[in-house]
Amino acid sequence: MANRASLPPADPGVVSANRRGSLAHPVPAGMRDLLPPEAFRHADLGRRLVRAFELHGYELVTLPLFEFAEVMERGLSSLDPHDVLRFVEPESGAVVSLRPDMTPQIARLVATRLGEAEGPVRLCYQGSVLRRLRERARRHRQIPQAGFELVGRGGPDGDLELLAVAAAAARAAGLEEFVIDLGHAGIAGALVESLPPHAAREILDALEVKDESEVARRAARAKLDTAERAALSALPQLHGGAEIWPAAERALLHTRAEGALRELKQLWEAARELELGPRILIDLGETRDLDYYTGALVHIHAEGPGRPIGSGGRYDGLLGRFGVPRPAVGFAFGIDDVAWALERAGKLRALPARVLVVGEAAELERALRAVDVAAARAPDSNIQGYARAFRYTHLVDVTRRTPSLIAVADGSERPLPEDAAALAAVVRDVVGA
Repeated sequence: MANRASLPPADPGVVSANRRGSLAHPVPAGMRDLLPPEAFRHADLGRRLVRAFELHGYELVTLPLFEFAEVMERGLSSLDPHDVLRFVEPESGAVVSLRPDMTPQIARLVATRLGEAEGPVRLCYQGSVLRRLRERARRHRQIPQAGFELVGRGGPDGDLELLAVAAAAARAAGLEEFVIDLGHAGIAGALVESLPPHAAREILDALEVKDESEVARRAARAKLDTAERAALSALPQLHGGAEIWPAAERALLHTRAEGALRELKQLWEAARELELGPRILIDLGETRDLDYYTGALVHIHAEGPGRPIGSGGRYDGLLGRFGVPRPAVGFAFGIDDVAWALERAGKLRALPARVLVVGEAAELERALRAVDVAAARAPDSNIQGYARAFRYTHLVDVTRRTPSLIAVADGSERPLPEDAAALAAVVRDVVGA
């Protein structure tokens, strides 16, 4: 039991709100409950994404909610340390971190539990990561994800597998219209690699917001040579489809970024040939996490969230930080953002039928469940109100001379057979369970 002395003083506003019947025990800022039907849709969406990963050979793992802080920090150069929630683990006194990202956990697992396994290793996961609320636009610190990691397969084949699996999962979730956006960490990164870290960061910050003139100004101040300055200044405009390649090649050939450009074009051509997405675009000015990613960068966009519904890429340096150097790629979907995109597209999956049985009919309830129809006993009063409040779609009334199936939405009725098994089969066919 909590020590009363350790509890924070009551907020008078909360107390007065409680007296009006409001929530007596609010959740911490950025946390939330998921009520039906949102919880069902999130769980269903997670299952569909994970199943798509599994159909490509990925095996599901479950990862701990927190890790030793040293493990997370070793793999999180891509995340602001201030985003990580830390605390002292009471049993050991060690500093641990609530996971802000699952990829370092996969790296730790592969290095320690699967270190001797012959690659490639294909693993997938589903769960929530937790981050501090630092941006006004971020409403939640608990972020549900589903993702996959391919460890031990380098080069174009691994990159193309990542794209194929991510695109298949987006379709399995129910999305038909989405955009795959490709970049490469070796383009902008290569053009600034000769600079001191602070000078490189200044240029990349300007590139991130597509400020062409500021990119040019900062590159000149850093005394980059003419070809690299011209290449960096061109990057903010090099975003689009097939039409950008001639300009990209003019800008980047004979610079440090030439090799990365050729890799990216090869990946783009292969993805287009396989028709992996409705639209496949290129962003040569992508600067996301260049100290973490080492190759292809992938975002999937869809109408609604205003940010990628999923992202990932190649991070060949991460496993080496855990003592097992191997090439790797990974991708994660934000389940909230995928659900948002599905809602915008009118593709949210309908809730399954739920049946209330009016009258004592335990055998019938078992028969309905046996054919995958959710069934429960109706209360003794206010049956219609109860059914609407808890989202039951149909009533099966066995108290009548002829049992009836009644739609809660409009009251329409259908006679049913008396035999429990036959009745259950008819109900299943009618409600589409």
